[in-house]
Amino acid sequence: MRFETFVALRYLAASRRRAHVALIATISVAGLAVGVAALVVSLALLSGFQDRIRRQMMDRTAHLRVSPERGARLADADRVGAVLRALPGVLAVAPSIEGRAWASNAADSAGVPVRYRSASGPASAAADASITGAVAARLHVATGDEMRLISSRTRLSPIGPLPVTALVRVGDIRRGSALDKPGEIEVSEETARLLAGAPTGAGAYEARLADPVHADAAARAVARSLGAGYRVETWRELNGPLGFALRLEKAVIFLTVGLVILVAALNIVANIALTVVEKKRDLGVFTSMGAAPRSLERIYLTLGGAIGLIGTGLGLAIGVGLSLALERFHVVPLPSDVYLLSHVPFAVHPVEVAIIAAFAFLTALAAAVLPARAAARLAPGEAIRLSR
Repeated sequence: MRFETFVALRYLAASRRRAHVALIATISVAGLAVGVAALVVSLALLSGFQDRIRRQMMDRTAHLRVSPERGARLADADRVGAVLRALPGVLAVAPSIEGRAWASNAADSAGVPVRYRSASGPASAAADASITGAVAARLHVATGDEMRLISSRTRLSPIGPLPVTALVRVGDIRRGSALDKPGEIEVSEETARLLAGAPTGAGAYEARLADPVHADAAARAVARSLGAGYRVETWRELNGPLGFALRLEKAVIFLTVGLVILVAALNIVANIALTVVEKKRDLGVFTSMGAAPRSLERIYLTLGGAIGLIGTGLGLAIGVGLSLALERFHVVPLPSDVYLLSHVPFAVHPVEVAIIAAFAFLTALAAAVLPARAAARLAPGEAIRLSR
């Protein structure tokens, strides 16, 4: 064991025999542990909700979307579909047909403007129409009821232009989420083509992957195969504003709750400064015996690192353990008829825990720099004289 480490640990152990030093040391460790635990629990709570939102992104959004850089329709839709189907790990490929229409119930007693799109998710492939709960409430329809879609497109008839209509059955009513656009419904590809007047081609092609996490690599492969003139977007890019909001929210929470750790660092400064005053004679003796100022500085840096290590470790144990227990036992329930979740979720990410640990430890170490440098600048004779 190095000389500096030995002395620092001796100072930390000996502080228990002095009530005022022991109290400040305990407050320093406890304050750091509380700050670390609060930051771990806060980020675990935020990660729990954000993981659910990202899971909804992957479930409700196409993993890959290919659209033309210019124009409203793909010039070579068949080629785009073939390239996507040849991609490894592709589960489904479908054209994206969308437009605006007016929806009403079968009795035409209620209506609402909607935006229809061809269904791409596996859950709604067999249903005639998938609508949100808000649309169902306004139309007074339930699962199995019929509804009429009136397109903005018209067709000629003996009595003049008439709007194109389609009668569909409500196959699924979705609960609203952050990803649902107001008035959006999903219909089969045949119905969407009828309403849009597009028997062939498509404005875009969408694909679903077995592993959406690797959508970026798949998008690069598709872009290389298609060449210029196409825009290839992943589910992250399609939900870019929401993804940015989630990252910003986590950064703000980290900075806000992290202030508790900075406040705890002030106690560490006070603790080490008090130890420097208590051990002035020791500093003079060490210097007289040949200890370099750098060695004296390392003693108190090691002391600050030891306090930071103890406080950080204790805070991580409390925070991680509490987060896992809250998630395991569903301690905080939510009304299922109001929220999409039955309880408040907590998710502990190892990378985030490592970042918190590094931030807390480095903050504690930085707090020891000022008193450590003050100890290194103390002259031997002055140290012995002031300690009498």
